[in-house]
Amino acid sequence: MKFHFFLRNNLSIIQAQPTPVTRLLLVLPIIFAILSARTAFPEEVSQTKYQLKVALVKSAFFGSNENDAAAAFKTFAKTLGRHQGYEIDITVSIFDNISELANLPEKEQPQITSTDSWAFLELEKAGWATPVTATSVGEGKIGSSYQLVVPAHSKAKTIGDLRGKNLNIFLTTNTEVGIPWLRSLLYQNNEEELESFFSDISIITDPMKTILPVFFGKRDAALIASGNLDLMTELNPQLKKMRTIAVSELMVGGITAINKNGWENPKIKQVIINSMLELHLYPAGQQLLHLFKADQIVSYKPEYMDTVRAIARILSEKNHTQ
Repeated sequence: MKFHFFLRNNLSIIQAQPTPVTRLLLVLPIIFAILSARTAFPEEVSQTKYQLKVALVKSAFFGSNENDAAAAFKTFAKTLGRHQGYEIDITVSIFDNISELANLPEKEQPQITSTDSWAFLELEKAGWATPVTATSVGEGKIGSSYQLVVPAHSKAKTIGDLRGKNLNIFLTTNTEVGIPWLRSLLYQNNEEELESFFSDISIITDPMKTILPVFFGKRDAALIASGNLDLMTELNPQLKKMRTIAVSELMVGGITAINKNGWENPKIKQVIINSMLELHLYPAGQQLLHLFKADQIVSYKPEYMDTVRAIARILSEKNHTQ
């Protein structure tokens, strides 16, 4: 099984630097996953060799270490393969660009691709990937909403009041769609481009470093997923003093797609889909989900992408009128 991990990075990002303790905490789940995987499935059966290419776009794991994510994925997949009677050959490849992934020659296309929903729109245009699963972020929610928040003392009531101000954007796993939403919000309010509307924009992968400067009035506004903000205010109720001046509809985060072609054995395709849907049932799978900031993988439904597609239509209209 060959896993190709394709990475995208077209933003200037302030990464939270892991301390030795943090690094240990990132590695421990991998060790636990390896140990747990030995008992997660029944006894091994006779094996048939199989190769599989999997693509993972970087925006699917912002805030997690890609090497840790790859290690956990490989461990779980190899264990699954042994249980199902396959010797899985895994290859990990890393790419920066979703366009490069979408336009790969057919012989190089991966069988499985995991990406954020916004990047999937571009992959979908290539025509060779079919969505099969989506990520759940907890409490039965398939998507997240996004909030534009300001300090309690701010006079801003609408996004238009933030012209010339500075902005922090919290970017973590499968949250890249929040930025296109903000662009569409500016367009709907007859404002200019994101980059020229704000005087300064910082893309940050640490929620505290995103929100606290706004809370203390050192930064003018922040864009953050509602779930992340709710967790922070639960830990620090004083953060509730900040005001929300705009909130999005729910938008799906992670999408996993299956290649229509390139399967040596069609049976293993359904085995893999089923295993993704059951990740939350096994300790090793739960650790993998943790790295991707999800609580469960669920079967894909077309309506999950409705709000994301609506944003794409708004921005497309904007481009056609320019």
